[in-house]
Amino acid sequence: MYQRLKQFIIRRLTTILVRERMGYRQLLPSDMGRLRDVIQPGDVLLVDGSQRISEVIKYLTQSSWSHSALYVGDALLKRGGPQADELHRLYGDEASTLLVEATVETGVAPAPLSKYRNHNVRICRPFKLRPGDLNTVLATVIDQIGSKYNIEQIFDLLRYFFPVTLVPKRFRHSMLEHAGTLSKEVICSAQITAAFQKVRYPVQPLVTSPRVSGRVQVDTGKPRKKWFGRAEPDLVSDGVFTACDPNLVTPRDFDLSPYFEVVKSDLLGNRNFDYRKIVWAGSDDGEAEVTDEELLETG
Repeated sequence: MYQRLKQFIIRRLTTILVRERMGYRQLLPSDMGRLRDVIQPGDVLLVDGSQRISEVIKYLTQSSWSHSALYVGDALLKRGGPQADELHRLYGDEASTLLVEATVETGVAPAPLSKYRNHNVRICRPFKLRPGDLNTVLATVIDQIGSKYNIEQIFDLLRYFFPVTLVPKRFRHSMLEHAGTLSKEVICSAQITAAFQKVRYPVQPLVTSPRVSGRVQVDTGKPRKKWFGRAEPDLVSDGVFTACDPNLVTPRDFDLSPYFEVVKSDLLGNRNFDYRKIVWAGSDDGEAEVTDEELLETG
C-alpha cells in the first residue's frame, strides 16, 4: 500500500514539474532547415526549456540552459533492425536527424530535432574529436536508450517546489549536487559527460600543473613569462587533467567549456546578413518609435 501511494505521489509531482509554463519567450524563430545543415553527430544541443522544472534548473545554475541532448543524426538507422523500422514509423524522414536525450517523462530516448523547433537552442561542438572516438561517444549514449529513472525519494521531487529565490547564491549549486537521483537525471548532462570521458575527452576537468602542485593554471592567451630562461608550463601540454564527476555537470558547463565550440547556426547560414539593412523602429520608413515605457512592458 505504501509503495503504491508513493508511486502515485511521484507521478503527480512529476506531471506538475514537466508542465509547460506560461510566458515562455523564443528570441528568434528557428530555421530548422539551416539547423539540420549545420548540426553534426556528436554535437551537444543545449535547450532553454519551457517546463516548470526548467525554470528552477536555470535559476539554480544561473544559466539560460536547462537541458542538453546529444545529436546522433542517422546513427540509429544505420544499426538497422526492428528499432530502425520503428523510428521510420514514428518520425518518417526525421528519423535521420535524431537526438538522444534523458528526460524525467521518458527516461533515455531518441527524439527528433524538430522537438525543439519552438525553443531557444545552442550547438556546442567538441573540438577535434577523432572519428573513432566520436563513434564510441555515440554508441555509449545510444546503448542507454530505454533506461528509466529510479526516483526513490519523494523529497527528490519536492525540492523543486521550494521557492528557489530564497536560496542563497552560495547554496544554489549544492542544492543540485545533493539532490539525489532525480537531479542527476533531469539535468541529463551526466550521461553525455560520461560518454565523452569514456574516450578521455574533457568537458570541465580540473587542470593543474605538475610544476606548480595544487594550483590551477588558466590559459589567458598571452605570451607566457619565462623563468630562468624557460617558459611557464602550458596548460594543455604540461598540465595534469582530473576528470570531473559527471553527476555534477550541468548544461551550461558545455557552453562554458573551452573544449567545445559554440556554433551559431542562424548566423552561419545567413551569409547575406548586413546589420546596415535592418529596419529599426523610429527610422525614416515611417515605423512607430518604441518608447522606453513600451520596452519595459515587453521586456
